Amino acid sequence: MTTKKNSHKYGIYLYVLLTIIGCVLACSNIIPNDYLKLVVVMGTLGFGLYGIMKGLSHPTETAEEQV
Repeated sequence: MTTKKNSHKYGIYLYVLLTIIGCVLACSNIIPNDYLKLVVVMGTLGFGLYGIMKGLSHPTETAEEQV
């Protein structure tokens, strides 16, 4: 049970990191083409925010609820 909960927590951290990378790409000049930057940033932010919302919407089950 704890390994499932820990892996769930690491998944949320991964999505938060992905969202931060999207924000950094939006504010930097790493990608010179504006349209390509828009597509990459919107995809990264959309996927990251979707993962965060999906990860936080799962109810956590305790051992007391299972008994």
